[in-house]
Amino acid sequence: MSMVLVFGGTTEGKMAMAVLAAADLPFWYSTKIAIDVDLPAGGHYRYGAFSTAALLAFCETHSISLIIHASHPFAAELHTTIGEVSERMGIPVVRPERAYPETSTHPLIRYADSYSEVLEALLRHNYEPVLSLTGVQTIARWKPYWQQKKMFCRILPRDTSLAIAQADNFPEDQLLLSFPGKTVEEELAVIQQTGAEAVVTKESGESGFLSVKQRAAIAAGKPLYIIRRPVLPAHFIKVEGAEGLRQYLHQHKMKAL
Repeated sequence: MSMVLVFGGTTEGKMAMAVLAAADLPFWYSTKIAIDVDLPAGGHYRYGAFSTAALLAFCETHSISLIIHASHPFAAELHTTIGEVSERMGIPVVRPERAYPETSTHPLIRYADSYSEVLEALLRHNYEPVLSLTGVQTIARWKPYWQQKKMFCRILPRDTSLAIAQADNFPEDQLLLSFPGKTVEEELAVIQQTGAEAVVTKESGESGFLSVKQRAAIAAGKPLYIIRRPVLPAHFIKVEGAEGLRQYLHQHKMKAL
């Protein structure tokens, strides 16, 4: 029996599961770290990072015929691993793409191509404190900053996230355990409560409330540094939302077995 492999842990991942369940298509759902997953019938769950060799073996063992890459836009290593394996095995990769706001020209909205570029700017301008909205997986990247200056890091309120922050020896009194604010008022309150002089985030799209963060930073009068998302392998097939995924499955005659 051929199977679909979904890389998730995101809003798009949940959407992909729902579409596959509605089509009665069996699938594996994969995340980097263990999370609570409400699996529909026909769904199987696994977690843990894949090496190229491990993903090759998994796809062979489970007869994977389609990969839906719905993981985070900044999962750069995963992009590369999926790209290599899919080309070797001839497995199509569908990418449910997020909506992204247009590039802002406001002087407080500043784009960068790397974490090191932002780090250099933060230290050069002597901003303190800084509010990081880039997630727990990036705490180690900011270490040269928070070892010498105050930084608040917002992370998801999960035991696994807290464990990662603790392993990196990040000051626990500077952790903000909460989900992203969905409104400008919520995000503005976080900026004001922390007294942040600058904010850093990733180009995570509208499902990551990027435009909300932009408007909140402008309202607070504080610079927002946005790290641009990595480029995807050229052979990934981009689709828009649930309807785009349904159309792909229909056009390629993916049917329940």
